[in-house]
Amino acid sequence: MKIILIYILCIIPTLIFGQNQSANEKYCEQSRLESLVAIRPGIPGKQPFWNEKAKMFKYVPSFENNDTSWVVPNPKYYRYKAFSFKDNQNYTFTAKTPYETLKPIWDKLPNGEIYLKVEAVSQDEKNFVLTSSRLFYKTAVFCPPYPEAKYSYKDALLKGLHFMYNQPHIQNWYKTGKPDHKSHQIYCYSALEVGSVVDAMLQYNKYFPKNDTSLVIARKAADYIIANAEPQGSPLEYFPKVYEGTYMFAGNYKGEVIMNEPAATGMSFLALYDRTSEMKYLQAAVKIADTYLHTQLASGTWYIRIYKETGKQASEGLCIPISITNFLSVLSDKYHYSKYQKAIDTTIAWIWENPMKTYNWTGQFEDVAAVKPYQNLSKYEASWFAQYLLNNSGKDIAYISLAKELIAFCEDQFVVWEKPGMYDTWGNSTDDWHTPAVLEQYMCYVPIDASAVQMINTFYLAFEKTKDPIYREKAMALANSIVNAQKDDGMIPTFWATGFHEFWNNCMVRSLTALDKLSTDQ
Repeated sequence: MKIILIYILCIIPTLIFGQNQSANEKYCEQSRLESLVAIRPGIPGKQPFWNEKAKMFKYVPSFENNDTSWVVPNPKYYRYKAFSFKDNQNYTFTAKTPYETLKPIWDKLPNGEIYLKVEAVSQDEKNFVLTSSRLFYKTAVFCPPYPEAKYSYKDALLKGLHFMYNQPHIQNWYKTGKPDHKSHQIYCYSALEVGSVVDAMLQYNKYFPKNDTSLVIARKAADYIIANAEPQGSPLEYFPKVYEGTYMFAGNYKGEVIMNEPAATGMSFLALYDRTSEMKYLQAAVKIADTYLHTQLASGTWYIRIYKETGKQASEGLCIPISITNFLSVLSDKYHYSKYQKAIDTTIAWIWENPMKTYNWTGQFEDVAAVKPYQNLSKYEASWFAQYLLNNSGKDIAYISLAKELIAFCEDQFVVWEKPGMYDTWGNSTDDWHTPAVLEQYMCYVPIDASAVQMINTFYLAFEKTKDPIYREKAMALANSIVNAQKDDGMIPTFWATGFHEFWNNCMVRSLTALDKLSTDQ
């Protein structure tokens, strides 16, 4: 019997290892096959090419090519030649158009830097001209195994909550009821960071309910936002102060409101109302929502930046209003404020008619100016709309496939499963990046913890709605990376790259929220 027991104990780990290895191989093959399907490829005159500023791809791309040449006015075919800096080899194929996907060679190209050129070849094949060229990086698809978490999500959460609560700038709220700009300069983005104090202390109080101080801090932070909001009767009445002081880019935009920010503040007020039952916080959220109603454009959206004093647009850029939609939907569905339903419907209609057709998923950040289409894409709005489609897939069977395409876009452009071997926005090497990770936006193309959370939430919801286990595995790989990035004192760094020392409180709060959700499933 003892020999049999020893045999069983020896054979079980081997069997488990074999099963895990088989599952990993399956995920690798699935990822490889999926990478051969182009994401919303452009068609001249019909469907825009969204990737003009993209620098890395996992999924096979195609590129816009305005082929006009008097030397070869009527090409016989186009020759595609991709040079890999990894193995110093050329990979070629021919096609009838200059904007085909790179599928014939994509599976053969090694990961790394690629120089692509497309040539138009004359009918007699004696002449050819360069019609376009492009430098980009091919990066690794999802292919586990990835590092396991160094300890449980629950342990990481509790360590993080203790760090969050004990920060001097958090404790200062209890003493003064005001933001401590000296110890936490990111309070220059007032609504964002002060709102994160509310969310953080509610999270802390959930696990340490006997600590009344955390709720006192949450109330004081919320009361500060309310007291400093835009005054009644002003064009943006009751909207929170987005900028305070001149640190970083706050001075550049101090006269403006970025229109997606008040929705996040409203969600913080609702969470505080749920915990305390104090009506003033529900009323504060409703007042924000009402201002959204009377400032909404006839098209269904808002300008992304508006001057506080006049209510006029500060830029031509339009807001992708999915975060506003989510806020109004909570008020409508959970709190039964039906007056917001029309606004919700028009925002969704606008998204269908605009970014869902153009794939111009422009980033909307408090420290970045509005830009021209495709110049600064991000995964936030795209992944939020993917979540909307997944949650409403009962309305239309096509919603699932559209959501999966959006998720693929986000993964393609912003998730790095391995060090990508390229350079960030400022020319820094990516060799020291903590991966797996998720990049924030083209104008801040570095791994951020909150960006990882955004994709964890999206991948996990996709798993729940589609039952495809690869989405769960992707979510877990990123969640493990959050744990592994955590410092000994409990801090989860905002930037997962050397040379960046800013700590954004709101980002870590999002990481803690994700760990809270995942720890219940672990």
